[in-house]
Amino acid sequence: MLRTKNNQRLALCGLLLLMAALLGQAAFAQAPAHLIVNTAFLNVRSGPGAGYDIITVVPGGTTLPVISRAENLTWYEVESSAGVGFVNSSYTIRRGDFSGIPWSGGAASLPSGLTTAAASVAPGAATVVVNTAYLNVREGPGVEYPVVGVVPGGTVLPVIEISLGGHWYKVETAAGAGWLRHRYTVTRGNYDDVPQTGISPHIYSASDSAILGGAPHLVVNTAYLNIRSGPGVGNDIILTVPGGSRLLVTGGAGNGNWYEIETNAGPGWINASYAAARGDFSRVPRASSPLNGATPRAIVNIARLHIRSGPGTSHSSLAIVNGGTVLELTGKAADGVWHQAKGDFGTGWLHGDYVVTRGNVGGLGIVG
Repeated sequence: MLRTKNNQRLALCGLLLLMAALLGQAAFAQAPAHLIVNTAFLNVRSGPGAGYDIITVVPGGTTLPVISRAENLTWYEVESSAGVGFVNSSYTIRRGDFSGIPWSGGAASLPSGLTTAAASVAPGAATVVVNTAYLNVREGPGVEYPVVGVVPGGTVLPVIEISLGGHWYKVETAAGAGWLRHRYTVTRGNYDDVPQTGISPHIYSASDSAILGGAPHLVVNTAYLNIRSGPGVGNDIILTVPGGSRLLVTGGAGNGNWYEIETNAGPGWINASYAAARGDFSRVPRASSPLNGATPRAIVNIARLHIRSGPGTSHSSLAIVNGGTVLELTGKAADGVWHQAKGDFGTGWLHGDYVVTRGNVGGLGIVG
């Protein structure tokens, strides 16, 4: 009897749980289609593409009721506080029932300045395929330049140049040549002959001998890295080097992030967050070191260098210093090749072909 009552209670509990689950599913299924903004801020535009005007910006977490969807399933027409507009669903989370959401059907007008490729593209040529609904083509490599045309998604455009940093590509369109943001495209074809403005293909100024000797150097660990005129992103870009470049370190800013380096084009600064450190960095002078600024100094760019008692190989060797060692310069020989330096060895002479000089070397007086 007791067992029968327990079985009845269990059956009743199971039935109640099943009904609750069914009701929950029904409530969930009936929730209207909406998008939840899943980024800090999201642009709401007048049409389904980045080429349309921004009508408002909504913060993360905002719920936007969905009205219709574009044919590419990326852009959705939504209700916002500023009225009806379109958002890129890549930056949102879908919620509710989308089964009854209609297609936009081109209700919004196309962006102005719509253009296409200039002509057919030769097989294997360097091209980009537009990978968003619409993409602006600009007069120059940056968002500050005016828009000269807008190309729809799927357009194949021949590439004629790559900008400093590799972020902007110059392409040919029916409206003429212009620049577009590379991140919104897919690359195709052979880029070997495409010129890269401001990018030097081979910057390996740290000699193999110096590297083997443990000289401090940085190996660029990203596709391209900007070299700047000073230790910070507010300084001018003087060069962009490709990944794998080996750069001899000649000084540090003291914060562990920015290092002064030597390239074939001269000195500069890079952010070490985008490079792998190699060699002995205990030899690198910091900003607080007297071996910085205008102080004339030499950085050894060979595995080991003889310091001699006079300006010439016929003089005896006082010491042998390792690659990457920084030495203060106190004078120079009349030939301009040999430099007088001081260190733990006292005062001696080194050959200028095996060092990188820094500071006011031109102000050194002739000794002897």
